[in-house]
Amino acid sequence: MSKEELNIKLRSILLDDQCYNPATIFNPLSALIASEEGFKLGIIPGKIVALDHLAEPDLMLLTVTELADTVRRVARSSKIPLIVDADHGYGNALNVHRTVELLEDAGASAISIEDTDLPIKFGLNTDEQSFIDIKEAAMKIKIAVDTKHIKSTCIIARIGSYQQKGIDDILERAQAYVDAGADALFVINVSSKNDIERIAKSNKVPIILGNNSTEITLNELADMGVSISLPGHTSYYNAVEEYRKTIKSLIDTGNYKQSNVDMGKLGNLSNENKYASFINKYMKG
Repeated sequence: MSKEELNIKLRSILLDDQCYNPATIFNPLSALIASEEGFKLGIIPGKIVALDHLAEPDLMLLTVTELADTVRRVARSSKIPLIVDADHGYGNALNVHRTVELLEDAGASAISIEDTDLPIKFGLNTDEQSFIDIKEAAMKIKIAVDTKHIKSTCIIARIGSYQQKGIDDILERAQAYVDAGADALFVINVSSKNDIERIAKSNKVPIILGNNSTEITLNELADMGVSISLPGHTSYYNAVEEYRKTIKSLIDTGNYKQSNVDMGKLGNLSNENKYASFINKYMKG
C-alpha cells in the first residue's frame, strides 16, 4: 500500500464503530507478523524503541533521528498503518515542526504528541510527572497539524494528566487540542468507565485509550465511543523473556529448549522466494 492508502485505512479504523487493539511494533519483522495475524494497525512506542535499540529506559535518551530511522525501516515493509509515539515532539513547537517532518517522511500514518513536560526536571523523581501549559501544548498540536505535507496524516494529541489532575483537566486539555486541529485524542491511565464515556461524549474526534484495564472489553469500549485501546506492550516483554529462557536453556543444558518455530513462515515473511527468483534470473553464470 502507498502512504496515502495506509493513512486512509487508519482514518477509516478511527472512524468506524468498532474498537481495536494495535500491535506493538518495534522492527520490520514484528510489523509483518502483526499483519499476518490479523492486526489492523500498529503502534511504534518510544519506550519500546529505546529499550530494543539502545537498551536504555524511557527517559528521552532516544533521539528523534533514531526514532525516524526505526520508523523508516518498519514502514518499508509494513502492510498496516503505523501510529508513532513522538513523546513531546522532542522539544518546543519548533522541534515539533522538525519531528513531524521527519516522521511523516519516514512513513508514519499518525504521529502522537504528548503534553508531558519532558525530559524529567532536576529535583523530581522519575515517577513524578509535570505537564506543560495548555496553551503551549495546544500550539504544539497546531504546528504539527500545519507542518504535515500529506493531508491524511493524523496528528494525535496525547493527554497524560488524569492521575495527577483528574477528569476536569483532561476535558479542558482535550477541548484545546481539538480546537488546535488534533485528529484524535490519546488519553492514558483513565480507570473509570464514567470518565471514559465523558471524554468520548465531550469530543467529536476519535478517542484512543492507553494503559487502560483489559477488564473492559473491546465491545464495551466501542459502545462508549473509544476507537483504539492500547493496554500495554506485553507482547514485546514476553518475546524478550522467551529469548532469555531459550538461551538460558543452552547455557544450562547445552541444548535449546524445544521450539515450535515454523521456519517456512519466517522464510515467507523475509521474502526468501522473491530473492531466490532474483538469483535464478540475474545471478546465474
